[in-house]
Amino acid sequence: MSLDALWNGENMKTEIESKSLLAKYGITTTNPQLATVAAEAVALVGRVAKPCALKVVSPDIAHKVAAGGVMLSVTTDSAEAAFDAIVANCRRTNPGARIDGVLVEEMIEHGLEVFIGARVDPQYGTVILLGPGGSNVEQGQKPTAALAPLTPDLADEMIDAAFPGAFDGDMAFSRKTLKDYVMAVAGANGLMMKEAIGELDINPIIINGAGAIAVDAVCDDLPDALGARRMSQADVDAALDARRARLNDLDALFDPASIAFVGASTQKEKLGYRVIRNMLDFGFKGDIYPIHPAAEEICGLKAYKSVSDVPGKVDRAYVAVASHQVPDVLRDCREKGVRVAQVLTAGFSEYSSESGDIEQRMLHEVRTGGMRMVGPNCMGTFSAAARIPLAAPRYCPTEPGGITFFSQSGTFAGDVNRRAQVMGLPLGRVLSCGNCADMDLLDYLLYADRDPNTEIVAFYVESLAEPGLFFRAAQGMNKPVVMLRGGTTEQGLTAASSHTAALATDSALWQAGLDQSGVLQVDTIDELMDALLVLTAHRSLAGNRLGIFGSGGGVSVTSSDAAARVNMAIPQLDATTQEGLQRFGVPGTSVSNPIDIPVWGLREKGRYILEEIINLLKLDQNVDGIIVYVEMGSIMDFADSDEDGLGQLREICASIARARLDGPAISLALRSSGDKLQDDFVRDQRVNLLEHGIAVFASTGRAVLAQSMLLRASKRRR
Repeated sequence: MSLDALWNGENMKTEIESKSLLAKYGITTTNPQLATVAAEAVALVGRVAKPCALKVVSPDIAHKVAAGGVMLSVTTDSAEAAFDAIVANCRRTNPGARIDGVLVEEMIEHGLEVFIGARVDPQYGTVILLGPGGSNVEQGQKPTAALAPLTPDLADEMIDAAFPGAFDGDMAFSRKTLKDYVMAVAGANGLMMKEAIGELDINPIIINGAGAIAVDAVCDDLPDALGARRMSQADVDAALDARRARLNDLDALFDPASIAFVGASTQKEKLGYRVIRNMLDFGFKGDIYPIHPAAEEICGLKAYKSVSDVPGKVDRAYVAVASHQVPDVLRDCREKGVRVAQVLTAGFSEYSSESGDIEQRMLHEVRTGGMRMVGPNCMGTFSAAARIPLAAPRYCPTEPGGITFFSQSGTFAGDVNRRAQVMGLPLGRVLSCGNCADMDLLDYLLYADRDPNTEIVAFYVESLAEPGLFFRAAQGMNKPVVMLRGGTTEQGLTAASSHTAALATDSALWQAGLDQSGVLQVDTIDELMDALLVLTAHRSLAGNRLGIFGSGGGVSVTSSDAAARVNMAIPQLDATTQEGLQRFGVPGTSVSNPIDIPVWGLREKGRYILEEIINLLKLDQNVDGIIVYVEMGSIMDFADSDEDGLGQLREICASIARARLDGPAISLALRSSGDKLQDDFVRDQRVNLLEHGIAVFASTGRAVLAQSMLLRASKRRR
């Protein structure tokens, strides 16, 4: 639905009606009076006996200032001319607009101008915007946004983000009033939750020593099409309960007892042969039924002409036939009692309207019974526990783990599968879910939330059908959720006819959903893998203060720069830590944070003692996380041979692993020179040290960024 369709002027309330509604919820407003002719305006200004503001009243004019419909500091002497000018301006700029008259109200003393906007968005539900008001809105200063209903804590966060430092000292009482207004608009019992309002602009609220007064306000009735989209807590609970009810009996998603492959092939280079061969080689624990119109056997397994011909039970089906055949195959699967069908075939609504018709037939077959469908347009499934491979078995993790990854890209599904195996990450499940025509990403989020085998949830997302509901569901989870997003959209500001609509862009609301839910969004596949690594090793981070220790002054400087870029701090160490570090202080050494000690200063009596410095940092109350870095090239330069150098590096890693287990977690940056010998060592140590709760990164920059991602993922869950 377009923005213009939501705010079309037909159901716009007058300013008097809008302010009456605000007053019902405890928001103080000016007291406007309506003048329908110039003489009435003169009389009303005279009655106020102070300079007044005059504003056009029209259900067809949302931007009164732009229309020339506002005059300020009007006196009795200028009231008649101001009235006539407003009417003339608005008839010129909006020829077809209905003009009901002109409002007259007392001018309010200058102060901090605040904008509060709210709307029921088709995708995000009820949202609220808060930011600088008055002309600042016209100039495009971006407000902060949030998904309603708000909690008091979220209202505080919005005010702090929109007006940093503005309410210190004498303004503390005004801050409380503003918080009350924000909750009155979008709290659980606010007007946007209780009234049939589709869109609201309050601009400005003037906050000064005399109080906080809404000077201008306009709202629009809720369109019937959005009646179910307000997303009160009761609405959210009901919608999520309905979704969960559709997810019963989904063990077959990752743990089927049997799989049929419809579209099996006798040719080794075809997908329909390779998937079956890979399942056999990986040791799938159940029965496999190749479905082929003519073959007697495939990969040594008896083949059947259709799913209906299979003598045993079929839990799950892969479907890889021509798109026009898919609906009939799904009907056979449903009648056979298949619980989950995964359609690998591409070429549906994303290609043509004719293909869209086939997709509707496909969905009809799925939704006629209790069968659920993954896809179409996807690559397959990985399950370590059930021994279902997504890629070649040699690239698949073999031990069940707590990371579950859902990907709308088959390429990224395979990529994460292979990278996790190399990195030693506990990846237990991967689902390539393609177009998500039946089950979508919200379904998979809810599935993962109640799945006891999932500890970390990850997604690759290209499109999200119900982002508002998705983020609200994630907000209620204790499990970390990481998202790599491909493709972004931005609504055009010129298409919006109200401040709220103009500012409630897709990017603003998406960011609000991320911030509020605690979903950690990353930008690259490397960042995704780093996030999964640090979450696996460390789980959470209490604050942004890092203790950094290694050998190399330049790295210390660039690490500090990296920390500053992502709002991480390098604090001064406490006195006890500084005293303990003094014995390591030799020329060329810095025992301040970041700590820089030459390699030869880290050996005593023939052994490396990095753990002693790490243990001092672990006891420091000013440190939340520890990053240790090792310049591998420097070690190799001073070694007699490659084997000698690798031996010293192993000793260094062993020393780090001996550090005490309590206190802040350790991230280790093993900085390779880029040769195969060192790169292989990094890969081996990443796997080995993960068992000790130590996350290994290729650079200090990536280690710092991973710590910042861990902090973002931790904040909302706390």
